[in-house]
Amino acid sequence: MNTFAQDLAQRLTGHASFWNYLGQLQGAGAARTLAKQIEAPSLAVPDVLKLLYCASVFVQTDQDELKRLAQTIVLNTLLLHEDAELRERSLHVLTELGNFPSLSYAERKYGAGNESLLGRMNRMVSQALNTVPIDGSPVPLTDYQKQVWDRLPTARAIAISAPTSAGKSYVVIEHMCRQAEERDNFVAVYIAPTRALLSEVQHKVQRRLKYRDDIRVSTVPSLDPLHRTHQVFILTQERLQVLLSIWDEKFDVVIVDEAQNLSDAARGMILQDCLQVVISRSEKTQLIMLAPGAVGLPEVARAIGVSSLQPEFTGVSPVLQNRIVVTKVKGRPKEMKLQLLRGPNDRVELGTVVTDIGLDNKTTRLAAVALELGGREGSLIYETGPTRAEKTALQLMNELTRRNPDSKDTSLRELSSFIKEHIHPEYQLAGMVVHGVAYHYGRMPSLLREALEASFKQEATGLKHLVCTTTLAQGVNLPARNVFIDTPKRGRGENLDPALLWNFAGRAGRLSQDVVGNVFLVDYDDWESTPMDEFVPFEVTSAITATLESQFDTVMEAVQGEMPNALPWNTEGTRVRACAGLLIAKAATGASHEFLRAVLPPSRASAIADVAESAKEAVAAIGLPANLLYANWTIDPYGLRRLYDRLMEKINAGELADIVPLNPREAPDGLYQGIFSRILKAVDQLENNFGALVAGLAIQWMKGTPYPVILSNWVKRSRASEERKEKKAAEAIAPEGKTRSRRKPRSVDALIREAFDLIEDVVRFRFVQLGKAYRDLLIHALHEAGMDEHIAEVYDFALALELGVSTDTGTAFVELGLSRIAASALENLFPSSSMSVAEARKALRTLDVVTNKLSPIIVAELDRLGLREPLTEESSNIGTTS
Repeated sequence: MNTFAQDLAQRLTGHASFWNYLGQLQGAGAARTLAKQIEAPSLAVPDVLKLLYCASVFVQTDQDELKRLAQTIVLNTLLLHEDAELRERSLHVLTELGNFPSLSYAERKYGAGNESLLGRMNRMVSQALNTVPIDGSPVPLTDYQKQVWDRLPTARAIAISAPTSAGKSYVVIEHMCRQAEERDNFVAVYIAPTRALLSEVQHKVQRRLKYRDDIRVSTVPSLDPLHRTHQVFILTQERLQVLLSIWDEKFDVVIVDEAQNLSDAARGMILQDCLQVVISRSEKTQLIMLAPGAVGLPEVARAIGVSSLQPEFTGVSPVLQNRIVVTKVKGRPKEMKLQLLRGPNDRVELGTVVTDIGLDNKTTRLAAVALELGGREGSLIYETGPTRAEKTALQLMNELTRRNPDSKDTSLRELSSFIKEHIHPEYQLAGMVVHGVAYHYGRMPSLLREALEASFKQEATGLKHLVCTTTLAQGVNLPARNVFIDTPKRGRGENLDPALLWNFAGRAGRLSQDVVGNVFLVDYDDWESTPMDEFVPFEVTSAITATLESQFDTVMEAVQGEMPNALPWNTEGTRVRACAGLLIAKAATGASHEFLRAVLPPSRASAIADVAESAKEAVAAIGLPANLLYANWTIDPYGLRRLYDRLMEKINAGELADIVPLNPREAPDGLYQGIFSRILKAVDQLENNFGALVAGLAIQWMKGTPYPVILSNWVKRSRASEERKEKKAAEAIAPEGKTRSRRKPRSVDALIREAFDLIEDVVRFRFVQLGKAYRDLLIHALHEAGMDEHIAEVYDFALALELGVSTDTGTAFVELGLSRIAASALENLFPSSSMSVAEARKALRTLDVVTNKLSPIIVAELDRLGLREPLTEESSNIGTTS
């Protein structure tokens, strides 16, 4: 630590003039980045030199806040001044900061300045010290990235916490891939909380290891038929839970991305339990946790058996991020005031902007501000949910269409054609994207999301406005020049975790592609809270401990058999049920006391014996094998017993054909309707026909039926249902003197969104868990009944529900990293339905995409994964959207 620099920095920041000069510099720099130029007072060169001197002092300290100030000074100077001396001094400070991505961009954008020979040598030496070979090419890392890179080979457990744009996952993925290449035997798992992030990570790993067929890279929780000694799994915690139940191998490396999700109710419990199992298998397993600014990880790590978690923390983003408050000027419909937000009660006036369109309508103001201030740079617009995202995107499209009715962007027309062909011909998104606008949310099909993201990342062409939900706050790498936010809420008015809002705002600024990003806070002074005044980290706690702290009595009642309703919208019920199920499962395996000592809150420490005894009594009452209870603890264990009893009744009655699941392509009509209804009636005690209702959707999904067919069938079915209800209502006698109004039918887009929700939340999540439990119970029941010869007939429909394919060829394509849309399209091109992964890879490498008339979006996915060898006669526009 340089104590002289530290003391001097404190003296410099103690002067009011420093903050005045800095405010003027920041204000002028922020104004320069706006699409609508406003006149902001500039700082005189002598005063800028004073600030640059301060920056040269700050960079010699070890305090993140002072380094952030140094970076703020030099990046704003580069934005504002062409003076060679100012530029050279700014670039020197960036060199001292070790921010080489921004330094390289700044030299390309603004020039190198009057750099001396000594300065040039210093730059070259500093950059060389930070340069590491990645995938065969030298890559200069930031100081923070290099610090992490140097620690990774020797750290047994490490927590990497940094802002969204700091490049955390970049070095961690390279570390994992290099280990896979260099070790004699290697098994790793990268845990991603969402399918969107899972897909993104798999593409990176698959691309990085594309020439290593001896290394299995898979998102499928299954055993490797080739028994390779090198395996890299990229899984959600639910998929990892399945893998751990069928495979007892040790892991060399486990990476937890978005580790703050350990606090996430039932899913956080699954993640914590999986980590505890993985860590318990080997003392040599390396644990790597990634989070975008988080506190509390060491405490949670101790609960999973990791006594020492080495922190690697920085609060400095490598790009400049301006928070700009946007306020409509009262009485002036086309004028807004802009202020740079620096902290609580600390703002810099930027000035007013006269707009081209009116701002009086609060309902459309977010879209209007985004159009006025976003310009031709990429803009992410936050919305509270899918419905609102669609409406705001429609507003943006309408105005852009009015300005320019005929878009000439070929890549957007290709994207539109893809949506019509592979999603639904009437999906409104197909019409929007032509005008450079789209919406994006988590339950969309993965290839559609990725196509939208790829288009948004284009420079001159592609999407310019993307309206998003909180999906992007779960680690998906989609930076932008501008981010627009007009509320701290989500869903139906629920308060958004301020840390999650900061995580979304962190998408402003593109490392290596820009030095600045703007976060526009629309009507910020009207928000119910002010979460963006100062940075808020994620407070990570054990979801199990938190539930036992806040819901102890309710959990104990559930352990004793009074399980709450756990439908998808009942978050508390799901959390309590999962916690009770885990307590019972731990008791069944004889691990109650050790587990309770790790997770019980201090206020309940004296209750270990009582809790353990209650859980033990529950195990005895349920009477199912310990391994079965533990493999399915997210399901009501008393419900599992009810389902098991029902299966035994059917077996004893000789009705085996009614309960044994078959490949959905061969299953008789009504089989899965009966299975799903039986599961829901026994486990969740639902008496309605919900199981039969969703079964039709699930069967099509498992078969690999293309989205357009699934969605068209769903729309037709919903329309028929609406007509029946309307007819029934018409036959009813209306009260005297009143006229019954006809209900407005739901739009095609609303029905498509409903189908997406059911597929992701029910078919691919709830039904997957229930389907696995059903199969485990059925196999146990067959064994108990002395009918082991029928066990091989039991089809693994839970995996088919998760992947959306039911042939070996389709599964092989998914394992190679392809989306379900691509896998479904490709498996219909090959006669064999039983290709192995190796055979599928070989088939794709020589696939003639032109003759087969594959969508450019699917071709682009094949290229991203390195799965094909382009033929010389292919047209030059194939895959342009990537």
